[in-house]
Amino acid sequence: MNVQPGLDQFLSLEAPLPRPRRRRGLRLAALAAAVLAIGFVGVRYFYPHAVEGEVLRPGMLDVELQGPGTLSALTEASVGSRIQARIEELAVDRNDVVAKGETLARLAFDDLSGEFDAAEASAHAAERTVSVAQAERDRAVATLEKARATHERQVALLAKGVASEAGLEDALATRRQAEADLARAGRAVEQAEAERDAATARIAVARAQLDDSVLRAPISGVVVSRTHHVGEVLTPGSEVLHLVDPASLVLTARLDESVISAVLPGQAARVTFTRAEDPISGHVLRLRREVDEETREFEIDITLDTLPANWALGQRAMARIMIERRGPVLTVPTSFLVWCDGRPGVWVATRARARWREVTLGEAGAKRVEIRRGLDAGQKILKPGDLYPFMRVRLAGPAT
Repeated sequence: MNVQPGLDQFLSLEAPLPRPRRRRGLRLAALAAAVLAIGFVGVRYFYPHAVEGEVLRPGMLDVELQGPGTLSALTEASVGSRIQARIEELAVDRNDVVAKGETLARLAFDDLSGEFDAAEASAHAAERTVSVAQAERDRAVATLEKARATHERQVALLAKGVASEAGLEDALATRRQAEADLARAGRAVEQAEAERDAATARIAVARAQLDDSVLRAPISGVVVSRTHHVGEVLTPGSEVLHLVDPASLVLTARLDESVISAVLPGQAARVTFTRAEDPISGHVLRLRREVDEETREFEIDITLDTLPANWALGQRAMARIMIERRGPVLTVPTSFLVWCDGRPGVWVATRARARWREVTLGEAGAKRVEIRRGLDAGQKILKPGDLYPFMRVRLAGPAT
């Protein structure tokens, strides 16, 4: 009868036995977490990480200005048609090199030959008309001289009482008629000469049109574009070919107006074209005396010592103009700068720990920038990467 309560009491006493096992598991987990935390902290703050960098030392700095630009030409020409005609022949194509005066294209102008022949025929006829009119004028001059002499003789005879009044009047009428004939002959000569000049002008027009049907190179250079093909009909003013003198190619670069006083003709420059391996040297040719009202930029022309293997008008490039050589000054690579809340700074290694140091920048060069305040010679500067404050570091070597 009393067996069951004893069993229940036994069972109630044995139930709490698994709890010590859970406590042991929690203690092991906490120990493992502590070990991991200690390992993480050790790796993060006590294990030295190799970081690229350099020891800061004074050196020379080439102060440069940088600006984008496009390739343009100082000598170029557009070859087009002055008449409406069909292209009969194209002697050149893109990339062809041509000499000044070389025939580039011929236009078919079917009515031109007939107009030229007609103009020449009219000129010959007008020349003959001038000759006939001049002969008539010479005859009128001779007739007038005879009439004048007769009239003067009749006046003398009338004074002696030998001639009559009627004879004098007839001589005077003959003289006046001769004078009128001479005036008419003179006007005929003038009209004939005017017709001859008009015919000559028509010949000049026809010859000019004939010359316009042959398109010649106005400059020596390279054909950079062709906009029409054989068989197409051109209207007056249509461009057929565009020529450029490669010797006149320049890079037109844009700079902010704030540096206009620092740029002078003759300054050394380096130009890097898109995808070019090495920069091309050159120098500033001239400054353009106009500032864009919207961008507040001005343009400069840079002549190139050599041209890229493949060039094209309008090709983009980056220009660097050296305006000053300063030194010795402290400089850091521009890739080492790290901005924090709009302030420039550099990671430095102090007592083998990484720390960010705010700096004051000075002049800038192609790859380095002057540090005016914030760093001292001999300090170790680090290349940015996965750095964080108080990270244990060791200098692995110069940054690349």
